[in-house]
Amino acid sequence: MTTLLLSHRAHETYADALTQAAGGDLRFAVVRAGQPLQAQQLAEVDIALMSLDVIGSSTKSVLSPLMQLFSEQLRAAPRLQWLHVPTAGVDRPIFQDMLRRGVRVTTSSGANAAAVAHTALMGVMVLARGGLKWMQAQREHRWAPLRGPDAAWDLGGQTAVVVGHGPIGRTIAHLLETLGLTVHKLRHAPEPGDAERGIHGYAALRELATGAHWLVLACPLTEATRHLVGAPVLDAMARGGFVVNVGRGGVLDEQALLQALASGQVGGAHLDVFEQEPLPADSPFWDLPNVLVSPHNAGSSRQYGERCVRMFIDNLPRWLRHEPLLQEVWPDRTLAP
Repeated sequence: MTTLLLSHRAHETYADALTQAAGGDLRFAVVRAGQPLQAQQLAEVDIALMSLDVIGSSTKSVLSPLMQLFSEQLRAAPRLQWLHVPTAGVDRPIFQDMLRRGVRVTTSSGANAAAVAHTALMGVMVLARGGLKWMQAQREHRWAPLRGPDAAWDLGGQTAVVVGHGPIGRTIAHLLETLGLTVHKLRHAPEPGDAERGIHGYAALRELATGAHWLVLACPLTEATRHLVGAPVLDAMARGGFVVNVGRGGVLDEQALLQALASGQVGGAHLDVFEQEPLPADSPFWDLPNVLVSPHNAGSSRQYGERCVRMFIDNLPRWLRHEPLLQEVWPDRTLAP
């Protein structure tokens, strides 16, 4: 009999579906807010489902009470073998702790791909069409058409570089191509035939960024991507180009971006993720007129949480049959200690 650690809400909503997927061979260890399980109960846990309600309002550095408790329960479960997480990335400390301990980790990569891509597209459109200037004029009750030299450039014919070619990056690239942009796509490990499809490795970033109008970041934070985008890449872009980051804050050197924004080398940015979250109140990004700040919310949708759990449910029979798991994280995607 396999024992599954999960939240009270996930148990309440999905117990029947989970039991059915396991063929009845499943017991539950239910975590309730403020009610830690006993050591004897945790000693029986084999697998764990971290649903979106567990993370709640948590950031990497500030955890909700339930996230803190669930993390403690994971660490105290001595025979835990598999953890499913409701995120695409695994840069949270608890996920890294589990990986270092040898626990297998599967992600929900793709569950929010459309939502993140749509948010990235929103950022592109707001920046491209002068939306930030209109928002400021509205707050000032000022009629301010953008015409003549202030009018926006057409998006068609511009060039974008999309860093990250998972479900999110692929969707973003498709949307930008639909708008008439030429899109260069980058991923960690190119595959045979990628070059013919405009897909390259991260090492090509600086070359491909040369003269690019848009740089869109949709990759995880790993050893290979930490501060992947710094001054050399930003300086290579077309002057006045734009940056959109819906990946992870640590991929972008924020000080280099601030300098590029101040000099006009970068004309504006939409930033959904930051190296420190929540973004400190004294961060200069809040007050820059050419920057749109969103609170790591690009992937939020009402259906997202259910899709994450459904991915776990799809994997559960595979686990029980000792088959390869979908969306499993491999060592080359993890961060160093």
